[in-house]
Amino acid sequence: MQTISVDKDGQALIQRHAQWWQRKASLLTRTPGASLGDLWLPLADGSLASCDLDLTPEMLDVDRLGGPTRQPGPMEIAGQRFRTADPYGKVPWVEAILGTPIRATIQGGSMRTQAFVTDWAQWEKQSRHFHQGWFNLLMHLTELLVERGAGRLAVTQPTLRGPSDLAEAVLGPELMSFSMLDHPRSLRLFLEETTGVFVTILQALLQRIPRLEGGYLSPFGIWAPGSVVRTQCDATAFLSAKHYTQWFLPHDLHICECFDYSIIHLHSVSLHTVDALLAQERPHAIQITLEARPKGPSLEAMLPTFKNILAVKTLLLEGKLSEVEVHWLQDNLPAGGLAITALNHEW
Repeated sequence: MQTISVDKDGQALIQRHAQWWQRKASLLTRTPGASLGDLWLPLADGSLASCDLDLTPEMLDVDRLGGPTRQPGPMEIAGQRFRTADPYGKVPWVEAILGTPIRATIQGGSMRTQAFVTDWAQWEKQSRHFHQGWFNLLMHLTELLVERGAGRLAVTQPTLRGPSDLAEAVLGPELMSFSMLDHPRSLRLFLEETTGVFVTILQALLQRIPRLEGGYLSPFGIWAPGSVVRTQCDATAFLSAKHYTQWFLPHDLHICECFDYSIIHLHSVSLHTVDALLAQERPHAIQITLEARPKGPSLEAMLPTFKNILAVKTLLLEGKLSEVEVHWLQDNLPAGGLAITALNHEW
């Protein structure tokens, strides 16, 4: 396996990241951000996709997705984060591995899942839901990134969506919601299975990603002194805090407990689950994407929530922030455990 190393600056940054996890240091990174744009989709026939299509793993050009081979050297730094690379994060990998049809939208700049389960009998007639082709592609692409990165970039997990998001993607919001009342056993078994697939995927990825100083890099470029997971619960936007706590939080916690360090991603327009998360030891960190559109609550309105998080966990804030806003956050929040990634423009 490719070995990775850091220079003197990298060693100092690792120490700072370790202190951040302990809520003894803060982090600040300014970055241009990346606009959505058209979807770059290299196909196995050598072309680039120019129109929307239903995607299968054999259609992708793995060589181009793997990127160029870099010259060996120490890991690169951007601000107070390490530079990262993930295996083509446009693909909703867990959903694809569960068998969900994937629609690539070129001008939309993204890939969309298509809920394919209309009733529980359809799901339950299969004893196992695991698309080996998508899984093999993800593993191969990860190995290629590690090899070609030559230790310059931290290869991390791609976006892996959490149990509530997987339920919404596979079942659709209607079947997902009604099943909490009408088919509770089927929904529980579904969540147990999909949570297990999530864990299996990330454990397999970590076996292919070299450690750095005994730890791993999170997708946010923050080093952790052990294995680390980033999960999310975006679908809670249409769930009450009570339903999330009863049905989905236990599975988010199970994911977090399978790894040494854990981060959960939230959106500033959907923070009603924070209290439930703060009542638990894990996740260790909460990452909040600050929304510009649709317009979310103001920084002033969210300040009490940010303070509550920092009282017991580390907090990552990421979004379009001016210098004035960055300084305001630094002046009004405890420094220990706060990480800010300030984008120059919104997504």
